[in-house]
Amino acid sequence: MTFKKLIPYAAAAAFVSVSAHAMDFAKDEDAVNLRKAHMDLVGTYFGDMGAMIKGKKPFDAAQFQSNADRLAVVTQWSGEGFEGKHLTSDSKAKPEIWENKAEFDKLMKAFSEKAGKLKIASASGVMKDSIPAFKEVADSCGSCHKKFKNK
Repeated sequence: MTFKKLIPYAAAAAFVSVSAHAMDFAKDEDAVNLRKAHMDLVGTYFGDMGAMIKGKKPFDAAQFQSNADRLAVVTQWSGEGFEGKHLTSDSKAKPEIWENKAEFDKLMKAFSEKAGKLKIASASGVMKDSIPAFKEVADSCGSCHKKFKNK
């Protein structure tokens, strides 16, 4: 994803960070679009780190750490857009999110905490130091997807 494409996502994330407690969506599409923008950011940063770990892209310690720093920030908002049951025909969220909201919220919190640990691990600048924390984030992300995301 190019920087130019990230601008709307960054703007949405900034809006959420300022007004997260006041989010009330008039339309389901607004909540779904926010969730999609957020998950695109997560995918961008995590995907770039994954490419480095898998050897599909040369390891760049500074870029890896920058991605981990950003991931740690955006995962703090993992639950944004899920406050109320907002679904559209193109939403990938399962209704089970709201049926098991406490479990969902717990998984979102764990995801954020693991991203914070990855941020700390990446500060060494050595890829092998980051791999265990990266795998924990991947497992955390996957555990939520298995139960709460439509493919």
